[in-house]
Amino acid sequence: MSGFRKAVERLANGSSALVWGTGRGIVDWLKAGEKASDFVIRVVFLGIPVFVGWSLLMASRLTMWLFAIAWCVGAWRASRPAQEKSESKDAGLHPDDLEDLLWELAGDHKGVHLAQVAAQLTKETEGRSWSVKNVRKLLEAAGIPTRHSVRVPGLGVAVGVHRQDIPGSPSPTPARPSPGGVEQQVNPATATATTPYVRNLGGGATATFTPDLQQPNRTHVNVVQNANE
Repeated sequence: MSGFRKAVERLANGSSALVWGTGRGIVDWLKAGEKASDFVIRVVFLGIPVFVGWSLLMASRLTMWLFAIAWCVGAWRASRPAQEKSESKDAGLHPDDLEDLLWELAGDHKGVHLAQVAAQLTKETEGRSWSVKNVRKLLEAAGIPTRHSVRVPGLGVAVGVHRQDIPGSPSPTPARPSPGGVEQQVNPATATATTPYVRNLGGGATATFTPDLQQPNRTHVNVVQNANE
């Protein structure tokens, strides 16, 4: 009887979490519209599936049973035992590491989707699968706000973090050394005013052009003839 009571309590708690979570999600989604017309359009899009779903429930008992089963499964998963919640809470991420990850994924774009963060954390964390819900809680704990309409090229618009809301600043990209330790040849057309460059004159002769630091309009030329040629 004790096990049955625990199961009923878990379903009740999960149902409450589903109702509140769904309600908050709908309200946030409706508020995300920038104009009054956006709000009206979202209400219409929300009303269509509600009307269709209600019609199906009233038309068939089978649909009602399927809905009840689906709701119980969702409520059961929404109300996890305290042990599972504590384990997921312990597997957090340091705020500094989270900021670096957000900047890395955002790159030069306007932001990053929560799904991108979840996929990257799943890739970097052994033995754990991150969901968008986990990432959202992680961001809330770090005080980083999310937006419902973040556009990422190639991925469209989804819930994410806008680059304006990411704390700190992107880490500077370190200069990559030339392959094999060989210095890159300087192009005379793009050389700076203080960079000497060497040009092959043919026949074993080379000329070194050195800009004059005192007189920028002058350039010193030193021609060397290779005796072995």
